[in-house]
Amino acid sequence: MAGTERATSTPLRVISFVLDGPDPRGLAEFYGELLGWPVDESESDERWVELADPEGGARISCQLDPHHTAPGWPDSPPQQQAHLDIRVTDLETVEARALRAGATRLPQPADELESRFRVYADPAGHPFCLCWGPPPA
Repeated sequence: MAGTERATSTPLRVISFVLDGPDPRGLAEFYGELLGWPVDESESDERWVELADPEGGARISCQLDPHHTAPGWPDSPPQQQAHLDIRVTDLETVEARALRAGATRLPQPADELESRFRVYADPAGHPFCLCWGPPPA
C-alpha cells in the first residue's frame, strides 16, 4: 500500500501454505502428484507432511486435523477461507491428472462461466483452481 512503512527491516517471505485435513500424508501425495513436487521426508511425520517446490518457492504443508470439516461450495457453510490458484498451460492434461489423483470438479460460479479457471476440490475438500492463459507480466 502506498504511504505505509515496513513494519520491519528484515524481509518477510512466505515459506509454506498449510492445509489441514484428516490424512496429511494422503493430501500431500495428492498435491505432490498434481504439481510434481516431492515430499520432504526430513520435515515430515505422521501429523505434518511438507511438499518442497523444486524451484525453491514456498512449500505446501499438510497438517493433521482429525476434526477437519471441508468448506462448502460455492455458498454453503462452512465458507472457504483460502484456496490455491495453480497456473497451467494445458488445462485438459492437468485436469485429467488432477481427477486421476483424486480431485473432484466443483460447479463453476454462475458469474464466472466464461472465466479462465476451473474449480476443484482436493481429497480433503479444499477448493483449488486451475487457471490457464499466459503468465502475468
